[in-house]
Amino acid sequence: MSGSGRTRPRCRKGTPMLEGLLTPGAGALYDAMVRTGPLPLDDPRAEGPEMRELFDRGFVRRDYRDDPVIAPMEPVRAVDHAILGAQQQLLEQQRQIVAARQQLDVLQAVYRAANGSGGNAAVEVLTDPRRIGSLSLELCLSAREEFLTFTTRHFKRKPDASTVMRLPEAVTERGVALRNVYERAALEFEGAKEVVDASVAAGWTMRVAPELPMKMVIADRHSALVPLDPSGMEGALFVRSPTIVASLRMLFELVWSQAVAVHGPASQPRHGLTTTQAKVLDLLATGMTDGAIARHLDVSERTVRRHVQGLLEALQADNRVAAVFAATRLGWLG
Repeated sequence: MSGSGRTRPRCRKGTPMLEGLLTPGAGALYDAMVRTGPLPLDDPRAEGPEMRELFDRGFVRRDYRDDPVIAPMEPVRAVDHAILGAQQQLLEQQRQIVAARQQLDVLQAVYRAANGSGGNAAVEVLTDPRRIGSLSLELCLSAREEFLTFTTRHFKRKPDASTVMRLPEAVTERGVALRNVYERAALEFEGAKEVVDASVAAGWTMRVAPELPMKMVIADRHSALVPLDPSGMEGALFVRSPTIVASLRMLFELVWSQAVAVHGPASQPRHGLTTTQAKVLDLLATGMTDGAIARHLDVSERTVRRHVQGLLEALQADNRVAAVFAATRLGWLG
């Protein structure tokens, strides 16, 4: 061993590089690229699953300045980005744990009702679809402060703009706040844009979440309506217990705080973005495909891809996941 050569730092023997952030194969490939330099695009490793993982996690980028190559990102930037992603996953897991605990009272009430125990008058099991439908409207009319809803992908029939709930003037004049969270899949159907625009015009504030556990309706702090199964076909639970309603409201607020705003036709530019770019960024953050975004904005997929590319350049991001993280850190997402 030469005494004049500089010893390169190495991972502890037997420990995979960046364990917990990358799979062993991807970690080894990134380590090799950091030590030996970029890979040409025709290198066999450029098309492997390990390289795809490095692109998805933001550890490498394509460089076309001279000969096209795949270059490693600077470790401090790449690892910082990966740690942010891991932290986001932990926060999401924590949110799911909290939400599960908050649904415990509801599940307990369902169990007691189904098994004939407890006889709690504050919780009623409904099986008549007509009663459930009319009760949802009754709850909306009874609201004095807020009417909150979850909308999932489980439809009895495809929504259209004419199905949007418009309230009598007596309700809107009271200043009732209308908030709805859509499950992402519920906005990926033909005509979703018209439904959202009609909802916003009717006074609703809309957001999108990647996934929702169930449909839900909450009126103020006194009543809630939740389904007995995800589709809502098996019946519903009419809840008037203040404790359970408070738990469901907390679940709604947790989901609302992490959901992405859906802006109406009059959305204003933000942070130097055009109105369309801002909408594309919002919908991109929900995980929508280019096709779904195009249908929602009534533009072509080619236009959506052009806007996405512009956002990647503006955010100095190599992929969509990195762009969403960057936009979140910069406060570009409402």
